[in-house]
Amino acid sequence: MKLGFATGASDRNWSSVANQVALPPGMPEWQKKLLCDPQTSGGLLVACGRDSAPAVLEIFRREGFDRACEIGRLVAGPAGVTVR
Repeated sequence: MKLGFATGASDRNWSSVANQVALPPGMPEWQKKLLCDPQTSGGLLVACGRDSAPAVLEIFRREGFDRACEIGRLVAGPAGVTVR
């Protein structure tokens, strides 16, 4: 991405969600493409209740996913994502 190579789907994915995503000022274009790259989105996220997060992370780590971590939270309101 940083060298100017990206999948065609990353631009298509971005165009479908751009109006619901708030990016930090000055975010490089390659990072935006990475957020929407089909190889790094989808199936990598798991949603669970806040109280069960430690147990879920422990299961992942026990199964060999030692880099699993909590990356965000869901809140009531209109659909959208804020990248920080």
